[in-house]
Amino acid sequence: MLPRAAVQTVLLLAGVGSLSLVLGIALAWLVVRHEFPGRRWLEPALALPLALPAYVLAYVFVAAMAYDAPLATAWRQVGLPASVFPEVRSLPGTVVVLSLALYPYIYLMMRAALLRQGAAAYEAARTLGDPPMRAFVRVVLPATRAAWLGGLALVLLETLADFGAVRLLGRDTLTTLVIQSWVSLGSLALAAQLALAMLGIVVLVAAGVHAVSRRRAMPAATARPPERERLGGAWAAAATFGSLAIAFLGVVGPVLLLLAWVPWASAFDALPWSAVRGTVVVAGLTAVIAVAIGLAFSAARRRWPRDRALGLAGAIAGLGYAVPGAVMAVAVFWALSAGERALGAWAAGLSTGLFALVLALLMRFQRVGLSAAAAALASLRPSLIESAAMLGLGRSARWRRVAWPVLRPGLVAAFVLVFVEAMKELPATLMLRPFGWDTLAIEVYTRTAEGLWREAAAPALLLVLVGALPVWWLLRDERGDAR
Repeated sequence: MLPRAAVQTVLLLAGVGSLSLVLGIALAWLVVRHEFPGRRWLEPALALPLALPAYVLAYVFVAAMAYDAPLATAWRQVGLPASVFPEVRSLPGTVVVLSLALYPYIYLMMRAALLRQGAAAYEAARTLGDPPMRAFVRVVLPATRAAWLGGLALVLLETLADFGAVRLLGRDTLTTLVIQSWVSLGSLALAAQLALAMLGIVVLVAAGVHAVSRRRAMPAATARPPERERLGGAWAAAATFGSLAIAFLGVVGPVLLLLAWVPWASAFDALPWSAVRGTVVVAGLTAVIAVAIGLAFSAARRRWPRDRALGLAGAIAGLGYAVPGAVMAVAVFWALSAGERALGAWAAGLSTGLFALVLALLMRFQRVGLSAAAAALASLRPSLIESAAMLGLGRSARWRRVAWPVLRPGLVAAFVLVFVEAMKELPATLMLRPFGWDTLAIEVYTRTAEGLWREAAAPALLLVLVGALPVWWLLRDERGDAR
């Protein structure tokens, strides 16, 4: 199975990376540089697919395009041959589904870069006689290289790490082999060998992106905001229809289908409350610890800004975000098993309890906590604390009345970001969860693996609603900045 899985992994990385790159760059250029009907609503809507985990989007597509689903039934009833009905459980179908879920990484980063860069360089190239496409390729793409390469790296790493979507869509990748080696074969050694190969791919992706992004980007002549070109006629209709189609396929249609599949008469009973509690405990513990570590580390960095050991520790802690969940699970289990053998009865159950799962999630998403906590602490100016001390406030009063109100919004945002990431993580949770411990991600995966499409709708919709929180937060901040 290894040759097939390796080929499938490479093809998926190439296909999803290419399609996501085209969608992300094209849509960002469209909404930043052009005016067309519905642009104000479609611009934020194109980022909303980030709220849907890839395995939820795959589940909706598979269920909606099943042989006995209304869409396939209507296709046959109008006389169209069943053999040409789109097959989502294929390599092209997997590429499309994963691209719809992941292109917003490139879209958001490219859009931000275009807004910062301005339009002077592009307009200068047009004035010198370059046609629009040539000016875009020769001027805009080099100037925004860091943005779209950063987004592409995230897309490739998420594609490599995905398990639920590719498994549901019938693809074998290195990630699926790692989990099969662990769960089905019970071979930790084989899982570790495959995980090491995946880690090699991660290093290659990161090194390649770093090598290309080191080339000096072409700066814009000025940073004045770009002026949007108003589209008319067929071009305006094509822009609106194309953007609307992407937003519908990526988020609107799937959410509407989930809403239709939820048994609202018994919606309360349809939710797996034990999985909800498990999700809150696991993701909540991970988020609290990650934010606490991030705040303590950021405070230490602020106090000793030139300490090389702290800088190295922060860099190493941030590397976990690039490691796939399956690889992190193998590493944590291997290390804790070695600890159990070394410590004997003192460490019994260390690798099979809740500690192992929270540790893996913490190592995976600590970078989110570090970045968000550092941003929150940066908003607390030392002069505020000094002024409070001069007014006679004690240490606890300074923290309660001055520091905490300033830090609270950023720390809450950090908690939400880590909570949502930990809540959606499937491979590490599937491999390390204690016996009988379920989460919403596990519930969606197990029900869809058994073809229980409608039974999976309620937990999937809850995942989507909670996953929309950081996206809403981001769009809210963008609207505030625009004002």
